[in-house]
Amino acid sequence: MTGRKYFDHFYQALKLNPRRDIISLVGAGGKTSAMLRLAKELSHENRRVLLTSTTHLEQKTMGSNLIRYSGELTKETLRKIHKSIPEDPVLVAKRLIRGGKIKGLSTLQAEQLNREVAFDYMIVEADSAAKKPLKAPHRYEPAVPRCTTLFIAVAGYGIVGKKLNFSNTHRPRILSRIIGKPLESVIEPRDILTLLEHPQGLLKGRPPATRTAVLLNNVSAGSSEEAKELAREILHRAPGVSSVICGRVNAPRQMLLFS
Repeated sequence: MTGRKYFDHFYQALKLNPRRDIISLVGAGGKTSAMLRLAKELSHENRRVLLTSTTHLEQKTMGSNLIRYSGELTKETLRKIHKSIPEDPVLVAKRLIRGGKIKGLSTLQAEQLNREVAFDYMIVEADSAAKKPLKAPHRYEPAVPRCTTLFIAVAGYGIVGKKLNFSNTHRPRILSRIIGKPLESVIEPRDILTLLEHPQGLLKGRPPATRTAVLLNNVSAGSSEEAKELAREILHRAPGVSSVICGRVNAPRQMLLFS
């Protein structure tokens, strides 16, 4: 039987390992917001938090107080990261690129951070979605470090009722093939489930035996009941998913956990 419980904090709903976790976020519709909320909550609990990405991030979204740049992970760079971590969450990235973007690390560099830097939690944005609420991965996506211990697939629930097209979704042609619906058709809750069930869908790239959660983000009051029903279906049918969280990560409200 599916259990459900409300939590005031996102990190509580995720049931994190109390000692250490490497968390990778994939999908669309709230990865960066989820990363920042999680980092803020954990920092308030006096936990050492390291942020990074294996794709690109927007500088203005991350906030300049979080950013530490490194071209390569030299011994000196690693010492600086180690020294900074107890004070605030530290974002480790390669460099600024055009368009106000921050270039992330390779998966191998993320794994190097795991081996050589003392932290409690590392949060990795391991996918890109061009600010769209739903996506399907390309053949080279996502870029998930093998050291990941918690894999979180994100879907923006606000996409339900909207059309499958280039304005609303990322990689719509691939998405169309996976869910078996033509472009310009209306996206339904079951399409998110199909995307999670498909081997080339939102769970693609998950390291073996990794704990797996699904975040249904931006669930409005008017759609909460159908989102809850989708959460139950995901738990029953999506392979390896042990929990589904419904809520809004960019709003100070409770998160609903299904497990």
